[in-house]
Amino acid sequence: METASLSSTTTTNSSINGMPAPYGRACTNCARAKCRCIYRTGGTDCERCHRLRKECTPSVSVRKRNGKRTHVSRAAQLEAKLEDLVSLLRHQAGPGGKASSPGEPSIASSTPALSAHSASSVAGDNSPHAVPIAVLPPQMPDCASIPGKGRPTPVARGTLLGSVFEPQDMRARSPTPPPAEPPAIPFCTYQPSPFEAADGLLTFRKYMLIFLPFVYLPSNMTEERLRKTYPFLWFSIMTVTSKNVDRRLVMSESVKKFIAQKMVMEHEKSLDLLFGLLVIMGWTHYHIKREKPILSLLASLAKSLVFDLGLNKVPSEPYISACLKTAFHPPPREKTMEERRAVLACFLLTSQISHSLKRLDALTWTSHMEESLQFLTQRREWEGDDLLVAQVKIQLIVEQLNRAISQSLDNAPPSYYLSALHTQLTNIKTQLPSHLQQNDTILSHISYTELAIHEAAVAKPRIPPTTTVPDLQRYAAMEACLNAIKDWFDRHFSIPSYVYIGMTFSYWCHMAHCLLSLYSLSVLDDPSWDRRAVRNKLDLLRICDQLKLGFEEVSAKRRLDSGPTIEEDGFTKFNMMLRTMKSGWSAELAAIDGVDLSQAHSSAEQYLDGNSNELNLPLFHAEDPEAWMAGLFDMNWDP
Repeated sequence: METASLSSTTTTNSSINGMPAPYGRACTNCARAKCRCIYRTGGTDCERCHRLRKECTPSVSVRKRNGKRTHVSRAAQLEAKLEDLVSLLRHQAGPGGKASSPGEPSIASSTPALSAHSASSVAGDNSPHAVPIAVLPPQMPDCASIPGKGRPTPVARGTLLGSVFEPQDMRARSPTPPPAEPPAIPFCTYQPSPFEAADGLLTFRKYMLIFLPFVYLPSNMTEERLRKTYPFLWFSIMTVTSKNVDRRLVMSESVKKFIAQKMVMEHEKSLDLLFGLLVIMGWTHYHIKREKPILSLLASLAKSLVFDLGLNKVPSEPYISACLKTAFHPPPREKTMEERRAVLACFLLTSQISHSLKRLDALTWTSHMEESLQFLTQRREWEGDDLLVAQVKIQLIVEQLNRAISQSLDNAPPSYYLSALHTQLTNIKTQLPSHLQQNDTILSHISYTELAIHEAAVAKPRIPPTTTVPDLQRYAAMEACLNAIKDWFDRHFSIPSYVYIGMTFSYWCHMAHCLLSLYSLSVLDDPSWDRRAVRNKLDLLRICDQLKLGFEEVSAKRRLDSGPTIEEDGFTKFNMMLRTMKSGWSAELAAIDGVDLSQAHSSAEQYLDGNSNELNLPLFHAEDPEAWMAGLFDMNWDP
């Protein structure tokens, strides 16, 4: 008792006279016992070690004092942990759970210094001793990959996590072949021969580019070089220039599947895809189907490619890029001539399709596209650039007209607006280059635009019939429509029939519009309108006969070149269409010449937009205008 009392007195006195060790500098014995370490006054050891007669060894400090921690990004920590996991799985996936071979890097050697921090974070920062990392149980190799082993065993973890975590020895036994390069052209059972490819490229350059010059193909551009430079454009050209209808339809189906695979599944965007889409859209009557029309879809895909490629404007950075401090778009660069032609041709086609189908909007015109138009005007590379510039300028007038019609309350723009548009059209005609002054393509386009402008004037509400003053402005617009139709057909009949193969789908839409407008003027029941004078100036039935003659010549030539086919050629269907329409129109016009005008009046209501007294004739009358137009090219027109 006396000894214990002495010890207690000594400890109490030492606690009073001693000094506690600084934080983190306790001796090893006190640190293990988690006791407070108090140095003795005048001694070199602590009170506890002195009382227990143990060697007092100061602990080594593992903390950094007065220093800043090295900042390690979260991504670097995740990469270090992934490297630890990969090394651990490789180490445990060996046969029988043995250690890796000397040639294979071990966990300790393959883990960088940064991974030590991630491993030590499991045990805690305050522990003076390293805590062993939890080791996964050894995995049995897959018996399916070892000869002579048929008993199923657990699958290695590397095979569950994917080829990234697959052991190296397993890869050596069953190497994974590299992924095949995606095809640059559609897969098709029929591929054109070198002779057919050369002939198709010649046809495209000679007859088709004169109606839609969206790409420049110099004389040294052979079909082999074009296939290497723009493979999808090459295949699209081969499709629309194929003389055999059955082969062309098979190739068209391959083109559609290829577009869906590349643009929807693989999210690819390239100028080659845009060029190919322009070919398919421009001459879509060669492969359009009534039951599944896709012209609106193709136009939407073409516009999306223009947006993704940044051809319509200089892409600006979104607001989120300032927050993330990351650029979403590459630095702007100057557009190439091919890109400028492509975006202008895309506007031209989408605007023409929008005007004909009344379903989708055209590609929005921007200042960047205006700059491309001016650039192409000043630095043209071939005569087709002048033709494309003139076509785009004329179509801009049509686009302004469509916008004015949609914004007006009665679908009739003011007279002064229509007069301004007609003045712009006249200026474009007078400023054409010398080699385009007698160009049938551009002059027929101008005549059709005049028809569209004057039809908008005719569509205005009529003056009530009770008034005695005739609506002279309306009759002047109707006379101007008749003159525009006459000019269009005069230009059309001046073109040789063998050039018909190169005419675009929009051209044939213009022809259908002119025919229906001429019919409405020929049967319009108005006391002040002389229908007999219309027929004397432009006979509808004679126009049908001339069109049928040209279609028959083209059909005979193509049948001779392609041989017998299952499907009928488009020009044969055009001929049947005209034959059916003429048979109905002949009876109506004959009735007009006689006394029974009511029959002609009731029949005309089928073509006039609900009112035979007004010349408000849209191009399509069905609920689905695209399917209706597709029927003109893929319908059984037999009476």
